[in-house]
Amino acid sequence: MAIFIALLIIILLLTVVMLLRTLRLRKGQPAVEPIAQEEIDANAAAKRLSEAIQIQTISTVGMSDEDREPLLAMHEWIEKTYPYITSKLDREVVNGYSLLYRWPGTEGKLLPVLLNAHLDVVPVADDTRSDWTVEPFGGEIRDGRVWGRGALDMKNQLVAILDTVEGLLAEGYTPKRTIYLAFGHDEEISGFEGSKVMVEELKARGIQFAAVLDEGGLLTKGVLEGVDEPVGMLGMTEKGYVTFVVSARAAPGHSSVPPRQTAIGIVARAIALMDDNPMPARLDFILPLLTSIGHLLPFGTQFVIANAWLFKPLLLKRFSRSPQMNAMIRTTHAATIIEGGVKENILPASASAKVNSRILPGETVQDVIDHFTKVIDDPRVTITLDAHSGGWDPSGISPMSHPAYLSLELVIRQVFDNVDIAPYPMLAATDSRYYQPICKNIYKFSPILIGPDDRSGIHGIDERISIEGLGRMVAFFRRLVKVWGEAEF
Repeated sequence: MAIFIALLIIILLLTVVMLLRTLRLRKGQPAVEPIAQEEIDANAAAKRLSEAIQIQTISTVGMSDEDREPLLAMHEWIEKTYPYITSKLDREVVNGYSLLYRWPGTEGKLLPVLLNAHLDVVPVADDTRSDWTVEPFGGEIRDGRVWGRGALDMKNQLVAILDTVEGLLAEGYTPKRTIYLAFGHDEEISGFEGSKVMVEELKARGIQFAAVLDEGGLLTKGVLEGVDEPVGMLGMTEKGYVTFVVSARAAPGHSSVPPRQTAIGIVARAIALMDDNPMPARLDFILPLLTSIGHLLPFGTQFVIANAWLFKPLLLKRFSRSPQMNAMIRTTHAATIIEGGVKENILPASASAKVNSRILPGETVQDVIDHFTKVIDDPRVTITLDAHSGGWDPSGISPMSHPAYLSLELVIRQVFDNVDIAPYPMLAATDSRYYQPICKNIYKFSPILIGPDDRSGIHGIDERISIEGLGRMVAFFRRLVKVWGEAEF
């Protein structure tokens, strides 16, 4: 009986502790004082975004100089559209097509900050053009939105930054801190010739930045499971990237007398083994995200998250079912291209598949290759890095305690009605990873509120942004430029 009572007491105490841990999640983020909203001519910004979309700055691998001519047209458009920027800021063309602007501050002792965007966009596949509601590069303004490739990724951010700086210059504003604007020309094909070269040049000049802001997490609504309120996903790091080639060779011959497996079968088996044995899942990044917005979650979810030490297997299983959540808990992989064979009655001499992997911070390119080499365990299979894209390890994790982060979080909440902020591992690659040698405080955030329907337009069909949302982007950057431009960190 005594043992039973002792066990009951332990269970009751454990339950109390678990409930107390859950109650701590139910406290929302403290409200910030609202600021007076500035008058923003969102319709004028929409017109400029429309014009920018019509310049088809498409990036593709193996581009010629002729293919890049729209980038030069974009340079000319910026010069004509933003006369104060053209006349008052130091401008430099880097590697022929990227743009770097310097807005000198009044106090040289302060390290500069940098606002980053990119000029290029992804192509529109010919077989999807008929699925678009509008001409993809028409920049049409209708139904309160601007439509076209780049409306969300990321000519919206480019135009919002340019509109902000042009407006402040016209008002006679000069920041204390020097501010750089960097616009790479090939982010959509990994930025090897644009931002990478730009950073190498800045590093050679001995320039260090106090903070960098690039595209990244969005203000999302209805994207996180169980959360209906808007959440600001503020990127603190980004996943690494690698494309590797899984290949096999076999003896060619007539298909009427085949071996047990052809080269295609060997590669197919390797991919199936990879799919059945993914990289291990971890809660390192998803828990801080969900804990920060715990008060928005249902009580049952709060209870499980607050006591993840006990419910870890349950959480990993649950998150693994959602592609979005799964990408936050593990290094992912996806077979994206497969090649092999020349004729239906000839045994293929070789076959290969390209597998793209996004690497969770804490792991490396080599860790991924080692894992899948062990999983496949077949001497007939070779794993090599893709010759073009290769790979890179995840970014470092920028601190949440630095004044640059704290002031950025403050500005987001001031402009966007006290929205809750969640630290977020950026799942896709950005140009900002190149700035790591010259900046420790790199944040990835795109100040636009979108839902699942709008999100699908990024690299997809019917990409669009609301005029109101574009105006909010300008309001955000005006506030941030003044805060970062004046703060002494």
